[in-house]
Amino acid sequence: MPPALRRARLNAFLTQTRHFLGLNTSTTTSNTEKLISGLGAIIGILLTQWIAQQFFDLSASLFFVGSMAATTVLIFALPHGTLSQPWNLFAGHILSAVVGILCQQTISDPMIAASLAVGLSICLMHYTNSLHPPGGATALFYVMGGEQVHQLGFHFIYAPLLINLICLVSIAFAFNCCFHWRRYPAHLNFKQSQKASAQYALSQEDFNAAIRAQDSFVDVSSDEIIEIVNQAIANAQANTKQNSNGKKLTLQVNHFYSNAGLGDNWSVREITAIERKQIQFKVVAGADKGMLASTSIKRFRGWAKHQVSLANQHWIKSHSTDSKAATEDIL
Repeated sequence: MPPALRRARLNAFLTQTRHFLGLNTSTTTSNTEKLISGLGAIIGILLTQWIAQQFFDLSASLFFVGSMAATTVLIFALPHGTLSQPWNLFAGHILSAVVGILCQQTISDPMIAASLAVGLSICLMHYTNSLHPPGGATALFYVMGGEQVHQLGFHFIYAPLLINLICLVSIAFAFNCCFHWRRYPAHLNFKQSQKASAQYALSQEDFNAAIRAQDSFVDVSSDEIIEIVNQAIANAQANTKQNSNGKKLTLQVNHFYSNAGLGDNWSVREITAIERKQIQFKVVAGADKGMLASTSIKRFRGWAKHQVSLANQHWIKSHSTDSKAATEDIL
C-alpha cells in the first residue's frame, strides 16, 4: 500500500475516532470566561458547604455538597443552558427529593430504594419539563445518607435543600450581572438580533462564528446546529411541494395559523369568528400572545402562511381539519 494512502486511511480513522469520542469540536469560550466560571463556582460551593454543615456532620455534608456541586457547574459554567435555569434547578431537586424520601420510607432494601429513586426522579423530571441532572444525585443522597438524613423526613426539602437552592440562584444572579455577556436566568441575556436576510447563504464558518460570539459554553456543536437547520430546510421543502398545487389556504373557525416568521417575528393566531369579510382572532403564541383583534379576510390571508397544530407542546405545520386537541392543550 502506498504511504500516501496509508496516511489518508490513518487520518480518516483518527477523524472518526474523534467524532465517536465527542472530540470533534474545540471549546469556544475565552480564557476570561473559563476563569469567571471557576470563580463563581468557588463562591457558590463555599456557601453550600457552610449551610450543609449546619445540618449534617462532615461526612454526610460532603455527600450533599456533591449534588450541589453538580448544580454549581451548570449555573456558573453553563448559565444560559436549558438544564441550568431556575425551574429546572428548583423543580428538579425538590421533586427528586420527594421521590427519594418516599422510596426510603416505603422500601426496606436500600439498593432497590436508591435505584428506584434515581429512575423515578428522571421520569418525573421529564414529565414536568424540569430535567436537572444533579436532581438524581439529591434523590440518591437522601436514600443513602444514613440515619442523620432520614430523621429529617420531608423537613429535608426546605432545610437544607431549599435554602441551598435559593442561595445558589441568588449568587448566580448577582455574580453574572457583573459581566455584560453573562446573565442568569438566561432570559435576561436574550438580545434583539438584526434580522437576517434569506438572500445570504450560510456556511460552516458562519455557524462557528455565531457560537464563538456567545463567549459562553454552548452545549451544542456547530455540526448539530447545521443538522437541525438541514432538517428544518428539508421539512420546509416538503411542505412547499405539498402546497405547490396553488390552492388558497382554507380559513376556518377554531383553527390555528402561523405567519412562518422567526424569533420575535413569529406568532400563531386562532380564528375565533368569521363574520362577512372580517376575521376575529386570538394570538396564542409568539409576539402579543393573548391579544384579541380583528382584521379583514384579505389581510389575514396575506399574513397567514400555513395552518398549524400543537403537538407535544410544539407548533407544527398541519393539514388536519381537526384542532380540538390543540385547543385543549392551550387551555
